[in-house]
Amino acid sequence: MKTYLDCIPCFFRQALETARATTDDENVHRQVLDSVASLIPELPLEVTPPEIAQQVYRIVADITGNRDPYHEEKWRANQVALSLYPRLREVVADSDDHLLTACKLAIAGNTIDLGANPKYADINSIIESALVSSLSIDDYHEFRDSINNCQRVLYLGDNAGEIVFDRLLIRALRQIKDFDIDFVVRERPIINDATLADAIYVSLDKVAGIVSSGSDAPATILSQCSPQMLRLYHSADIIIAKGQGNYESLSREHKNIFFFLKAKCQVVARLLGVSVGDAVLKRQSVAAPST
Repeated sequence: MKTYLDCIPCFFRQALETARATTDDENVHRQVLDSVASLIPELPLEVTPPEIAQQVYRIVADITGNRDPYHEEKWRANQVALSLYPRLREVVADSDDHLLTACKLAIAGNTIDLGANPKYADINSIIESALVSSLSIDDYHEFRDSINNCQRVLYLGDNAGEIVFDRLLIRALRQIKDFDIDFVVRERPIINDATLADAIYVSLDKVAGIVSSGSDAPATILSQCSPQMLRLYHSADIIIAKGQGNYESLSREHKNIFFFLKAKCQVVARLLGVSVGDAVLKRQSVAAPST
């Protein structure tokens, strides 16, 4: 998707919150905002929001000297999610449809997002809500059919903590079939997005191959991805794309992509035809539109 004017205030908010997470010096905060203000006019709205966000977070890192300001938050999110993992496995095991329940929980885990929602709610209440709520966009049966007819799955990850919920879904997938599954993480820290260190910490490498995107963008920007990642992308039968950022960066693609996300802002909610906070499992159109 392109960037909308409504996105611009969000870039400033994220920049300020990240600067404040790094230092209490208001002079530094002002320097960050001034630098972001000079950047915005140079970037066309035709680029995706994650591409602009990537530049914004680089500005914050360059000015503050801190390239991983949410390190402690990520560690805490991983710890909390891991403490819930045994319970989550029981919830899936006791459900009538293991895969559907794992899908709902994986989407619920997408709430752990310090970019879109720095004060995310209590994760226990999020889990309970996910189990009793319907998907606002529900392409689950298409997902299930696709899974039954594929061999290679590429799973595009999103945030620390959330990746424990992804591990749960991958486990459910492996109970259906012996897939080749590769899980994509960020090359370097940005916001609370998952990196290789996070994936190993939560033992995601025990259920999937872990590969770096080759980029520090807070989404999958194909033009920035490594050759290895692109080979996996083009050879995958199914792509699971977690989070709003991956929807923003890949919504123009025509691949067998299933977007798993919570709609976290008015712009994305409006484009999807849902409300902010709704859970979405959406299949991307595989065929390019006719011209």
